[in-house]
Amino acid sequence: MENNNITIQLRYCFDDKNLHSMNAEIFNECEKQFIKAIKSIEKYLEYRLLIDIKPREEGSLIDTFSVTINNPVIVPTVMTLIAIFVTKFLDSKFSSAKHKIDETNDKLKNIKNIKEDIKKGILTESDFDYIASSDKDLRRQKSNFFKNVKKEEKITHLETKTITNPSIQPIIMVVNKENFSDFILPEEMEIVEDIQQVKIYIVAPILMRGRKDSWKGMLDNNNIDFRITDGDFLEQVWSQLIKFRNGTFINCDLKIVRTTNIETGEIKISREVIKVTNYSDDDKQVKKITHRKKFENNENKGVQLRLPL
Repeated sequence: MENNNITIQLRYCFDDKNLHSMNAEIFNECEKQFIKAIKSIEKYLEYRLLIDIKPREEGSLIDTFSVTINNPVIVPTVMTLIAIFVTKFLDSKFSSAKHKIDETNDKLKNIKNIKEDIKKGILTESDFDYIASSDKDLRRQKSNFFKNVKKEEKITHLETKTITNPSIQPIIMVVNKENFSDFILPEEMEIVEDIQQVKIYIVAPILMRGRKDSWKGMLDNNNIDFRITDGDFLEQVWSQLIKFRNGTFINCDLKIVRTTNIETGEIKISREVIKVTNYSDDDKQVKKITHRKKFENNENKGVQLRLPL
């Protein structure tokens, strides 16, 4: 091993010790995701990493990668980053590290800052651990890797061995088959935000019962689409008790759901008005929306009564 080189072994271990092969399609996809994870480090650098593959070995099935760093000035720093990335690839689940210094936390949110600090050699191993734990590409590629490797029934566990220097003990990580699912991200992740009493100006209301179109409005000077699930408000709209004019607004409780596709990074936003408190054409003549109330007692439990509007 040369000074500007790091060796990484990825070992697929089988239930039969005499077995040294696996499904080719699964193997190729796993190898692709593992290489992409290493290459994703390049976004923090100003040059490319060269990855060579060495002849495969038995001992179940061992893939050996040689990663060459073409800038000798910052070799130790980058070797540390690569080693931690590989370690995190088989690290437990998806828990993100919490850096002890808020200032460093904020700084690492900007890739440009990370590049500059790598060039200066001022990032610590703790900083690199934080970067690897928070890297979205690494998390996605790790998830794709384990989705595929889980399909190979013969595999009992995985092992990585990272060699940064012949005189230093290799870093070895092992994951057993029963824990593969812990590394797989859901296809989508949702973040739900409930906001009370926002003002939405109505641009295009839906006045007909049964239509599935979204309402259109303005929130904080931004055009938005939303749906309304406040039944009492909708009944008054459909009964034409509420008229919409230029400048009509509603004060309401709003639920916002942001759904992120883990694979593509695409974010979809849906908005739902769950309760309309009042509405008006100007702030001086606000009209309250009366909502039904439910009464329960021993005689008529579950009976829903409607108060006059």
